[in-house]
Amino acid sequence: MDSRPPPPPPPASNGRTSTPVGFGSGSSPLTQVQARPLSRASTPGAANVGSPAEPQSAGRSPFGGPPVRTSPSPAPGMSPRPMPGMSPRPMPQSGAARVTSPLARSAVSPVMGGMALSPQQNAYPQPPRPQQAYPQAGMSPQQGYSQPPQQAYPQPRASMPPQPQQAYPQASMPPQPPQAYSQPQHPAQNAYPQPPRPQQYPAQQAYPTASLPPQQQQYPPTSLPPQQQQYPSASLPPQQYPAQQAYPQQQMSPPQVGSPPQMGASSRRRLYPEQMASAYAGQQAPQGAAEAPAYSGAPSAAPAFFVPGAGPAPVTSPSALMQGQPMQGQPMQGQPMQGQPMQGQPMYGQGQGQVDGLTQQFGQMGMAEFQTMVLNGRPDLAALDESPPAMRLAPGTMCVAAEECAPRFQRSTLNAVPRTDKLLKKTRLPLGLLVTPVCADDDVAVAPDIVRCRRCRTYINPFVAFTDGGRRWRCNMCGLSNDVPLTFDYDSATQTQKDRWSRADLRNAVVEFVAPLEYMVRPPMPPAYVFLIDVSYAAAQLGAPGVVAQTIRDTLDQLPDADGRTRVAIIGVDAQLHFFQMRASAEPQQLVVGDVDEVVLPAPADLLVNLSDARSSLDLVLERFGAMFSGNHGVGNALGPAIRAAQQMLGGIGGRIVAVMASPPTTGEGLVELRAEGRDLGTPRESELLRAQGTWYKNVAADCSRAQIAFDTVFLGQQAMDVATVAGLARYTGGTLLHYPAFMAGRPEAVRFASEFGRHLAGAAGLEAVLRVRASKGLRMSAYYGHFFLRSLDLLALPSVDPGRCYAVDLEIDEALPPVVYFQTALLHTTALGERRIRVVTQAVPTTDNAHSVFHHADQSAIAALLAKKAVDRALAARLEDAREALQHKTLEILGAFKTLCTQASSGAATQLQVPRALRLLPLLTLATLKHPALRGGNNVRVADRIAAMSLVLTLPPETLLQPLLVPRMYALHELEPTAGLDDGSGAVVMPPHLPLSAEVLSPRGIFLVYSGADAILWVGRDVDPSLLSSLVGEPHMQSGVFTFPDLSDNGSSRPGFELNFRTNNVLRALSALCHGMWAPPMFVCREDGDQQIRLLLAQRLVEDMDTAAPSYSQFLNQMRDKINRGSF
Repeated sequence: MDSRPPPPPPPASNGRTSTPVGFGSGSSPLTQVQARPLSRASTPGAANVGSPAEPQSAGRSPFGGPPVRTSPSPAPGMSPRPMPGMSPRPMPQSGAARVTSPLARSAVSPVMGGMALSPQQNAYPQPPRPQQAYPQAGMSPQQGYSQPPQQAYPQPRASMPPQPQQAYPQASMPPQPPQAYSQPQHPAQNAYPQPPRPQQYPAQQAYPTASLPPQQQQYPPTSLPPQQQQYPSASLPPQQYPAQQAYPQQQMSPPQVGSPPQMGASSRRRLYPEQMASAYAGQQAPQGAAEAPAYSGAPSAAPAFFVPGAGPAPVTSPSALMQGQPMQGQPMQGQPMQGQPMQGQPMYGQGQGQVDGLTQQFGQMGMAEFQTMVLNGRPDLAALDESPPAMRLAPGTMCVAAEECAPRFQRSTLNAVPRTDKLLKKTRLPLGLLVTPVCADDDVAVAPDIVRCRRCRTYINPFVAFTDGGRRWRCNMCGLSNDVPLTFDYDSATQTQKDRWSRADLRNAVVEFVAPLEYMVRPPMPPAYVFLIDVSYAAAQLGAPGVVAQTIRDTLDQLPDADGRTRVAIIGVDAQLHFFQMRASAEPQQLVVGDVDEVVLPAPADLLVNLSDARSSLDLVLERFGAMFSGNHGVGNALGPAIRAAQQMLGGIGGRIVAVMASPPTTGEGLVELRAEGRDLGTPRESELLRAQGTWYKNVAADCSRAQIAFDTVFLGQQAMDVATVAGLARYTGGTLLHYPAFMAGRPEAVRFASEFGRHLAGAAGLEAVLRVRASKGLRMSAYYGHFFLRSLDLLALPSVDPGRCYAVDLEIDEALPPVVYFQTALLHTTALGERRIRVVTQAVPTTDNAHSVFHHADQSAIAALLAKKAVDRALAARLEDAREALQHKTLEILGAFKTLCTQASSGAATQLQVPRALRLLPLLTLATLKHPALRGGNNVRVADRIAAMSLVLTLPPETLLQPLLVPRMYALHELEPTAGLDDGSGAVVMPPHLPLSAEVLSPRGIFLVYSGADAILWVGRDVDPSLLSSLVGEPHMQSGVFTFPDLSDNGSSRPGFELNFRTNNVLRALSALCHGMWAPPMFVCREDGDQQIRLLLAQRLVEDMDTAAPSYSQFLNQMRDKINRGSF
């Protein structure tokens, strides 16, 4: 008798109705199951029989072939009583039609019902019999089969009683190996030599399914062709044998005529890549994944699973299987399956093949990229030059092969976004975007016309899908189907039909549209510049008026003026306002306004003049400007009244106001009170010095933003000017803040100012711009960081957009996300040519439910840049201490979450700090941010220097912010490689290897270059070879101080004896090109025994060493490890 408890009743599904055995009056001893037709492809050579199919007779092989007689002994664990309602069928008449099939000639299966065969039962060899269709699981003989049988079986011998059949679970466990013979077989049945069979383990024994009583259990077909295999309608309940549910049934290749039956592989220890990833993420295998198609010819559905870092599994159609092609992971005919031993080899071995198979499976999942690193020793600084982790999108995500979004335009902090907010909070990783819509020297394709979604207003992009024969397109943001315009495939310029797939908006993720009239509130305005130059006594002492005027004059030819509409005005500012009236055919005149309380323009015209028309007068004013105010002794600065006058000039057209200051505003409206900062530096009261005095400048900035006026503020000298208050002009109008504390005419700092200020004015900036970021459903923009004015919840007003200006966006997840999310940034702006354009940047990012994928596809550069911008924003709004603590706390949370979710040492203390390879530099970048003047502790950072550093952190893109600004570059010039500093043949310079930013690598006989963008330091050892210095700078000795690095080349070629100078200049030019030429840093010579201030500056650039403000890198790692182990963060 069967000692196991009866299985639970199966759930009714797919239109089937069942009645449990033994419950209710009049219940049949068999489970009544409503049959569902199941279409099956006919076997070649077999005819369909129209009569109802009948159950397979006892003793008949389920694989076709001669009938087999089974012994009356019951199967282990099964009841010996016969199945109720089953009786032998009568033998068909001799005249009955018989249909043979090549598949029917396959050899008999060596195992039937788990019972051995006796020689007496095989005394009469039978001819091959055709294959018979099988009934659905759970059907009674009286209810028939799901389809007409392919061939009828002849009647078994009358002396053979029907035997019970036992059902193996098919979809929920792998095929089992055949059992060994308990008795010898007839020679006719041993035509094919059988290899030795391993002993069947108890864990491999099959158990009855939940949908059949024990009397109707069947054995699974192990050599049935794939197109004839049937699948159960219900899998095992979750509580029964969970280890078997993770294994799908392995499909066998079709047997050939005359070939021996294929054996099922003992693959209980094998998992497919999709199932490994599901188990890795703590998920269960989907129920019913192997269910047969519900209609004839339906393609088999592949599991909808996507693992970032791994490509999608190819889907093999049933038609390919009918042609004999193997499925994915299925061997060819005659080859063993993966994990199946060859004949004569042991089943369970420790061979290298199993390890290679596991490695292959992990590679298919993308697990090869899931590398965990232990942080000890020096950081790998070369990783900062690596590209972000690749985003592997499923095939078909793009409607046409297109160029993806480059990271310099837009990058996400996570290249595998968590699908739910719960997973995002578990990982503690920040989700955000870093958008740089206008890059330096970018070449963006222009689309002919604008096509947008009528619901969410998304611009058409490579990720949309065309439906209805190409007459409609489905929006990738909201899913709405839109009509394709009639002119979409027609070129109105040439009056010809054009190829749809060659459109720029479908071939490029970054594209520009020419805006029509409906996108303009007013016609595009010409570029206009109003220069407010400080001419007070403090500025005259520095020589600022002459240097500033000469720089503007040298830059006039580089100002955007292609259409001849650019306008320029100049106002000198001290306690009075000095206007200059410039006419095309007359001498310029100076007009002085002493009443600054109520500013009135002294002339209605000729103050803001056309650059081309009044070029001679403008050149004359700028040429005499320095001498005109060199002896000025007037004190005071009427910056506020000068801003009001500039507003009146630009009120109708917009433009840019450039304010160059060397003294604080002390006259008229907008005056500030000087705050003593000496004793407050390094104390909690320092945070008060970072906030503006009053709201006058912020209100003016808001008014100017509505009038499309941007501010650039330039601060010269070391005099206290309350930079924190005046800096709001640039911050809320999308402008730029420049600071030169060591400015003095005739010194290297003045050369630096002229270079950087001139380049800034000549930049092709976008005017009258607005920016909006759209995201897929379920994502929401929660905060923005940068220089802008937030006009609405998602609209950024940008009167000016400079090349390389970055804007950061914080994102939140409101609901479960689809498999792929999309981000689209649209920038509406006016070019320098007066053309209204829309730049659209579209990016697709996959989503995942796997915490490992989230961590190992994180962009450490984008995360560090976003955290730095958030820390600066918090320092300006709250306190410096809060910003530093928040930055460290966030880094600890990220590494602690990785330890908990993705490492073996999820709980308890760990001796080493483990991080994902994608975040291996996050601790160093955090430490470098804490040591930067924007957040550095201590009392050696002036407020003006800190405000200028904060402005750089808020506006720079990650490529420039992290390196070289936060993490400088250091090279050893005395031991350059033979090719370093030379052309590699493609126009690029071969750069020397990065050195650790530590004083330990400095040698007394060496020369080292430390480049941070804002400055460059040349460290010279005390025992350096004089001939090496002569080859570098042309002199055998150097003293500490600031100097201009010489160029000793001969018209771009190396001179004998000065090879080191030639190669070093090439390296410096390459470093400047990496920063897009935005800096012209001064060169500081630091002798090992030289000036203390320069040595302190060098110590601040070596971020791996300890200083008075922060610990060393190794100490920082130890502190983080201890806090993570204690959970005290």
